[in-house]
Amino acid sequence: MRHTRQRGFTLIELLVVIAIIAILAAILFPVFAKAREKARTSSCQSNLKQQGIAVLQYVQDYDEVYPWGAAVYGGVYYYWWDMIQPYLKSAQVFACPSHPNPPAPNGSLKVSYGSNHFVMDWYASLTLSAIDNPSVRLLIGEQSGGDWTCNWMTPISWRHLEGANFAFCDGHVKWLKVIQSPTVW
Repeated sequence: MRHTRQRGFTLIELLVVIAIIAILAAILFPVFAKAREKARTSSCQSNLKQQGIAVLQYVQDYDEVYPWGAAVYGGVYYYWWDMIQPYLKSAQVFACPSHPNPPAPNGSLKVSYGSNHFVMDWYASLTLSAIDNPSVRLLIGEQSGGDWTCNWMTPISWRHLEGANFAFCDGHVKWLKVIQSPTVW
């Protein structure tokens, strides 16, 4: 009886297979990273949608006046997110999933978003009827600093695939590219 020798892979064949796997990985990893960031963008839009709805609920409860952006009572700072918190089920909606370490101004919630201070300002806010075009007037945007505002003074954080999410005064949320930077604060 003759033994047949089983032939294994040669070194060249193994190297070719490894090279093909490496090429496929190099092609697919950026695609996976982009898909993951698209999912984070979608989650961030959901956060902003919930915040926008909470602001509109607050407006309905308080005689059609937007919440103040920030106020101090007895040495304690209160921000717009503190005022709409009762309308939300979770404080996690104030932290963008793409913001690795959102700031916590004055020990309050960790917040990745800022309000339009032309709508919600210190001790003064606009009424619902004072908003001339709510579908283009920004309400809340992604900000990079630890401030309570997000506008031409506080930098917008373009953390989602060279763009950012914004909630508008009519309640809708939209992702805008850097070149489509919002103009109606």
